[in-house]
Amino acid sequence: MTETAYAAVLTEIRKFETREVPIPEIGPDEGLLRMEAAGLCGTDYEQFDGHFIGTTHGTLPITPGHEIFGWVDRVGAKAATRWGVKEGDRVIVETSIPCGECLACHDGRPIFCDSNMGYGLRMGFDTAPHLWGGYASHLYLHPKARLHKIPNDIPTDIMSLYNPLSNAVRWAWARPNLKEGQTIVIEGPGQRGLLSVVVAKEMGAGQIIVTGIAADEYRLSLAKELGANATINVDEEDPVERVNDLTNGRKADIVLDVSMGATEPLIQAVEMVRKGGTIVVAGVKTHNALNNFYTDKLLFNEISMLGVLSSDWEDTARAVDILSRKWQGLKKLCTHSYSLSEAEKAVRLLGREIQDGPEPVHIYLDTTTPP
Repeated sequence: MTETAYAAVLTEIRKFETREVPIPEIGPDEGLLRMEAAGLCGTDYEQFDGHFIGTTHGTLPITPGHEIFGWVDRVGAKAATRWGVKEGDRVIVETSIPCGECLACHDGRPIFCDSNMGYGLRMGFDTAPHLWGGYASHLYLHPKARLHKIPNDIPTDIMSLYNPLSNAVRWAWARPNLKEGQTIVIEGPGQRGLLSVVVAKEMGAGQIIVTGIAADEYRLSLAKELGANATINVDEEDPVERVNDLTNGRKADIVLDVSMGATEPLIQAVEMVRKGGTIVVAGVKTHNALNNFYTDKLLFNEISMLGVLSSDWEDTARAVDILSRKWQGLKKLCTHSYSLSEAEKAVRLLGREIQDGPEPVHIYLDTTTPP
């Protein structure tokens, strides 16, 4: 009897279908993951709502889900040696499937690999063996997939924070080179913004300031609980003036923009960062153009502006270390969990189209129950 896997497949814009897929035969250089959970991020909603159509991320049909972890179900002998795993090991699977040969791979940025292979974003469902996304009971482990072994004692909901936390490590610390005692402003208290508070606190930031809109009242309160020194409701007060007051006119060393869609935070960031400071651009603006932006302010103040996309291998390893030590304090971020059959509901909640209980912060799919 053929064994079967299940996947929640985005077949067209804003439409999921449950598909059954035969479990593939696994060769000596391959593996199969039994999914434990898939975290959701803003990219999942953009994908669902059709914003990526016409791009490399716009393939349909597709099984979404790029925040992936679970247990090694089957593994070939050659793959087991290369990955350093055995059947039953709990692992994270990185999004990118790098070729290892192109310039991007040699530069240590496999997310830009010329092969354009990756889980949940690029590989369409129609490509055999079909199990290319985290919204599924199983995931095919390509020979060039990259795995991190992870502890067994971190609860599922907390472990599903690994991807946004690894991004926060890169965005709030690694790329801007955050130093002990510095001031960082974080624009946008979504899950990545809130986890950036955790990272900044962990790395010794002297002052952490978080901005948000009126609808972010609950998330701003969470920011304070996680270690922010101050929060700013930009609908009620001028964030530039408030940051100036909080820093006694010195301004911020780093401004991290993780706000979604809005471009005004970037304009404000230029006014909030000190001369010689750094602005990190991490929030997707959904093709919204930046108007009234005067680059001379960057030039004359020697302000660095960095675009960031995703985490590296080292960022993920550091995130797992933080989770292993501080997971109990992060449980309040894990607000919603859904089954595979509820994928559409989960994504619509992510996009704030619907309400379902408390204000959503981090949402994940429990992939262990068949639809």
